[in-house]
Amino acid sequence: MELIDILNYSVAFFTIYTTVFFLLLFFKYKKDYYTTPKWSGNTPLVSIVIPAYNEEKYLKKCLDSILTLDYPREKLDVIVVDDGSTDRTATVAKEYEKYGVRVFSKKNGGKGAALNYGIERARGEFIATMDADSYVTPKVLKELLPYFEDHEVMAVTPAVKIAPSNSVIREFQRIEYLMILFSRKLLSYLDAVPVTPGPFSIFRASIFKEIGGFDEHNLVEDQEIAMRIQQHNYKIRSSVSDDSTVYTEPPDNMGDLLRQRVRWQRGGIRNYWRYKFMIKPEFGNYGMFFIPLNFATLSAFFIVLGLLLNAIFNNPFYTRYILLESVVMSFNMFTVIGVFVLLMSFVWLYAAVSSFKSERIKLRYILLFMIFYWYLMVCYNVLMAVAEIRREKTSW
Repeated sequence: MELIDILNYSVAFFTIYTTVFFLLLFFKYKKDYYTTPKWSGNTPLVSIVIPAYNEEKYLKKCLDSILTLDYPREKLDVIVVDDGSTDRTATVAKEYEKYGVRVFSKKNGGKGAALNYGIERARGEFIATMDADSYVTPKVLKELLPYFEDHEVMAVTPAVKIAPSNSVIREFQRIEYLMILFSRKLLSYLDAVPVTPGPFSIFRASIFKEIGGFDEHNLVEDQEIAMRIQQHNYKIRSSVSDDSTVYTEPPDNMGDLLRQRVRWQRGGIRNYWRYKFMIKPEFGNYGMFFIPLNFATLSAFFIVLGLLLNAIFNNPFYTRYILLESVVMSFNMFTVIGVFVLLMSFVWLYAAVSSFKSERIKLRYILLFMIFYWYLMVCYNVLMAVAEIRREKTSW
């Protein structure tokens, strides 16, 4: 057996093993998948810090959603940090001062700096960080706060989703967010949650005093803070219940989407390198499962890509059924594995989307996501990883 065959089968085995493992994990915890800890009825003071840079378009909807939270108004400490906006963000925010919202304006310094500015002025026992282009559903606090009954829990993440629309790009991202949410919930059973998402996450205020605030020079500060929490052997929990839903506004066009993914990818690579890919005892299951899960996704992509390229370029093109005949003519054990990986990838995607009963997604979007978008984004992320040769200024 040649070296390339050994590599192919090793990657295929690893991919299948990881995919099956997480599917079995879902079936094991399926009964508890939607449940949240019982709420004691306590209503501690909660600070909600909203950093904002040129967000006049979305800030009103964001603040309106906070004011309609099913939570005592006197137990909410809402802070908006205007990070040197050049539009009417500060003006819109000040309109809500009459409702008790505290508004601060500072020189532009990036999202991490704005978050820390607000956290330093927060009064709550718990601190929620929230993007200005997101909006919460009424019961989100009552759904998330009970997780903190476990004193080792330092952060809780909600069900971050994208609202349904008629836009193909938005629908693709909507599916992607559900897949990410599905994965994050399963990883929470392993104490391996990889990120405290920027649209909305709640932290125990004491954690910032112990490990410090957000990294102000990080491209994906919400991932880095999660890594630091894990490094200190604390827990992060994730909710997928409908009552914990937080909606966020995604990029509306391919250009903005790719720019966002460049930032995510480059920031992620730098964080992995900074923490030595989490393969250290203090990260526990976090490093054990998070990195393999990412590797499995890349492996599945290359297996399917290799299968198609082998079928297309190593066989005649003169038949009416080029692809079908090519696959048959190049049939071998690796072909079987490739097809199986493709099927398992679809099962994984379908399990993720169908686990959210309230989300209605058309089958054609799921199929197009699987065939086009998913592999396109994986390919793009690989290219960005290879091209990660320069430092970017931290920005919004």
